[in-house]
Amino acid sequence: MVSNSKQKSAKFYGSKEGYDADVMIDSKAMLSKEDFVATGVLTYALGDIIEVELPEYHVFALGDKCKMTVYTKSGLFVMDTVVVAKEQGSLIVLNPPENRRKFTEKREFPRVDVKNEGLLFALQDRNKRLKHHFDTPIRFSIKNLSINGLGFTISENAMLEKVIQKNSQLEVELILGFLVPCTMEIVRQEKTNDGYYYGASFVSIPDEKTNALRGFILKNQIETYYIQKQENETKKALEKKSAANQ
Repeated sequence: MVSNSKQKSAKFYGSKEGYDADVMIDSKAMLSKEDFVATGVLTYALGDIIEVELPEYHVFALGDKCKMTVYTKSGLFVMDTVVVAKEQGSLIVLNPPENRRKFTEKREFPRVDVKNEGLLFALQDRNKRLKHHFDTPIRFSIKNLSINGLGFTISENAMLEKVIQKNSQLEVELILGFLVPCTMEIVRQEKTNDGYYYGASFVSIPDEKTNALRGFILKNQIETYYIQKQENETKKALEKKSAANQ
């Protein structure tokens, strides 16, 4: 379960312009499409998604292209966006790159926790001199994923622990319900109880797989947000009930 402090910190971007995204939270937001305009409250902004609570949510359909104006204490933010998810009383729309560039996040790209796997086919040493192809691909567990890299673990494997180092390049295939062959470079590693955890950045991904990868990350980001939101609402309801019984 996500703590209130973590949920609150998730709202922050920090900004090159002196703003951070918290200025948008709880601000009035106007969504318009064709000849219809609705006004609500912006309640969440992180990575690729923004949530707006509004009574007329049912008028909007998935895929609707909209113009959104956010009225904050620091001025107006105007953007073209699209509806990507909806539930009772609220919509989730894309936070377009041109709006995200006005702020600075801790991570350049949103990272989502996942439970998927991948296969390691070949490894090139940190000096890019030697390359080894594995006779049998080595399976690894993907722990988190973004459009520019991933975190993964490999169970105890003495041979790999010696050869996988920072700046090593790996030829892998990500198994995400579809296959993504790619090359990635190790940027960090740390010992865990049952092996090693590695952080890697993508070196190359086939162009035809990039949109599918973005869609996978966005889908998981939305699902994670809804789970966290439900957990927080349940927690608040239980706390309110407990306080009423005291």
